[in-house]
Amino acid sequence: MKVIPYESRFSAGEIVANLLIRKNQNMHEELIKNSDNYIAFAIPNGGVPVAEGFCSVLKIRYDLLIVRKIKIPYNPEAGFGSITTDGTIILNNRLLSQLHLNPAQVDDAINLTKKEIKERLKFYDKESISNKDYKNKIYEKTVFLLDDGLASGYTMLAAVKMINNYNPIKIIITVPTAPLHTIKLFEDKVDFIECPNVRRTTWFAVADAYKHWYDIPESEVKEIIQKSHYYYH
Repeated sequence: MKVIPYESRFSAGEIVANLLIRKNQNMHEELIKNSDNYIAFAIPNGGVPVAEGFCSVLKIRYDLLIVRKIKIPYNPEAGFGSITTDGTIILNNRLLSQLHLNPAQVDDAINLTKKEIKERLKFYDKESISNKDYKNKIYEKTVFLLDDGLASGYTMLAAVKMINNYNPIKIIITVPTAPLHTIKLFEDKVDFIECPNVRRTTWFAVADAYKHWYDIPESEVKEIIQKSHYYYH
């Protein structure tokens, strides 16, 4: 019988948070005393309900960290890198070397992705957010990075690169599910990874870890954060 670990993204967030507490009693005590020293960032769309569950257990606040893949011009379902909310870029150079795109095509794809991020920031009423705002939220804090799962890991790699720009004390990736080969990508890039459901497989789908899986529309993300007690309004 196939075991499906999570009922929903929200319950997955609760499970990850409770596991983190059990493994890190000192951190939990510090969280209770000084919750302002901690912040979570959720990668929309799927990371937002995970963050709601996670932050409801730890009683900390979260913000959005928008990451968009840089789409391959002739295959927009695939990407050759990612860009974050503040314009941080990470490229899959090995893939890029195989695509034979000219510099203009690469620049056009990057600019299109930046435009998409600006549109999403506007949709979430965050178009005025600045690097100074991120510095104020991240500097010398422990940062949890949340998504509903990792696949290739490039989205999270870009998120880690962005957060590192603002000098956190620690970066902890907290995701419900991921393949082992992707987890290994982060071993020397973050302080800790909490992932209860690590799959030792080459073929992997985040959806397989959830009983009730669907693609979350942006309208639902907006509704969640508007009603949230933990979102950084």
